[in-house]
Amino acid sequence: MKTSILAFLILFSAFSCQSPHSEEVSLFESLEKLPSVAVTDLADFSLGNEHILISGTQQQITLESIQLLSGYHAAIKIGEETNCLENATSITKYPFAAKLFYPLENQGLEVSQLQIISKDKLGISLLYSIRNVDTSAKSVKFQFQANTDLQPSVLKDSTFGVNAADQIIFDKLTGIFTAKDEANDWYAVWGSSQGFVVSPNNSDCTPEISELGASAGLEISVELAGNEERVIPIFIAGSDQGEFTAIETLIDLRADVQPDWDQNFALIDSLQSTSKITIPDQEIQEAYEWSKYKTGLMEFAKGLKRNSGGDDDSEELYKVIELVSKDFVKKVDQAIFSTKGPRHLSPGHVMIQPLLLIYPFGILPDIENRVTYIRPNLPVYWEHASIENLWIDDNQISIYINSADNQMTVEVTQTQKKAGISIELPEKYTKVKVLGKEVSNDTKDGFRRILMTGNHAKIEASKD
Repeated sequence: MKTSILAFLILFSAFSCQSPHSEEVSLFESLEKLPSVAVTDLADFSLGNEHILISGTQQQITLESIQLLSGYHAAIKIGEETNCLENATSITKYPFAAKLFYPLENQGLEVSQLQIISKDKLGISLLYSIRNVDTSAKSVKFQFQANTDLQPSVLKDSTFGVNAADQIIFDKLTGIFTAKDEANDWYAVWGSSQGFVVSPNNSDCTPEISELGASAGLEISVELAGNEERVIPIFIAGSDQGEFTAIETLIDLRADVQPDWDQNFALIDSLQSTSKITIPDQEIQEAYEWSKYKTGLMEFAKGLKRNSGGDDDSEELYKVIELVSKDFVKKVDQAIFSTKGPRHLSPGHVMIQPLLLIYPFGILPDIENRVTYIRPNLPVYWEHASIENLWIDDNQISIYINSADNQMTVEVTQTQKKAGISIELPEKYTKVKVLGKEVSNDTKDGFRRILMTGNHAKIEASKD
C-alpha cells in the first residue's frame, strides 16, 4: 500500500479541511430541532441509506458492496482507569444521525457519540463530545478501537470475491489507519482530524475479532478545563475500488462535516412542513413522517387508480397500514439498505405514503385534467385527520376532515384556484352543505359527488 502521494494529498487538504471547534459543538446543540425517536435496545438499532449502514450492538459498518468494520468501541481513560463506552443510557435516532449518551459520573464527565450518515459519501462521521462537568481540570485519553473483517456485504453473492485475511497499517505522517483484504482491493480507512495528535494504541475495550479480521486502536490525549467541552471526530470510509478512492472519501468527510449537516438539516426542515399529516394514531403518523425523511415525498403519477375503496374494504386496508407501520422507524434503515427485489413487491418504506394518502384520506388526483378527487374513508375511531401542504403537480393542497357521530366535514384549500376539487362522500350522507348552503348533488357508485373550483371549499354532510 503506497501512501506517499496519499500522504501529500491529506496533509495539503488539512489547511482547508479543519472545522472550528465551535461548529462541531453546534451540531449537538441543533439536534433538538430535528425530529427524533428513542431506541431502547442497541441490538435493534440501524442508521443508514441505500449506500451505507451502521447497525447492531457492535456497530457494524457496511457498504452496499463490502463490510468495512465488524464493530468498534470507544473508551475514556483517566489515569490508569479505563471506562469503556459500552452501555449508553439513552439512544436517540434522527433522520440522518444518531446520538448515544454515556454519563461517566464517577469521572465527572459526560460523553456523547454523534453518528452522521452522509447522503452521497461512502463513509460515516463519528463525533465524540467529552464534557467536563467538574470545575477542576482533567487530563483525558480518548481511545477508539476498530475491528475489520473486509468481506462481501449481504447484498453480494459469492462471485464478487472470496474473503481473505485483513492487514492494517498505520501511517504516522497522516494519522490514518488503512485496512486491506489480502486477496482483494477492498479497503477500510479511519482517522481523526488534523487538529489532533493520533497515536496507535490498542484499547482494553477491544471487541471480539473474527478469524480473518484484524483490529487496531488509536489514542488522543485531551486537556479539559473545568466545565469545558471538546469534540473529537472519527471518520470512517472505504471502497472496493482501491485505497486512493477510500482516502479521497475520508478527506471529503473531514472537509464537509458542516456542509453535509446543513444540507441534510435544511432538507428535513423542509419535509417537516410539507405533506404533513395529523391523525389520532401516533405510530402510523410517525411511520408516515419517517418515510418522508428517509425516502422523500411521494409523487402522484399520471394514470394512478384507486381500488374499490368502499366501506367494505376499509378495515382490511387499515390493517395493512397498521402492519406496515409496526416497528417502522426501527426497521426502515435496514430495509432501505437491503431492499433488492421486484418493484411489485414494494417494501413498507415505499408503501406507507400511498397507502395513507389514497385510502384513509382518499386522495386520488387526475393530473391530466387538473382535478383532485377526495373520498374520505377514515377508520371508525378517527374523529379527525388532516394533511397540509401536499403538492399535487403544481398545486399545493391542504385537507381537514372531521367525522363524528352522523356528521362529516371536509375542508380543502388549494393554491391553484382553477383546479378542480371533487369531494366524494358515501350516499348515506343525505344532507350536504357547501360553504354553509344546502345543495343537491348526484350519486354514482354509492357516492355523492360535489365538484368545485376555487381556493377554498368546505363541505358539511349529515345522515338522516
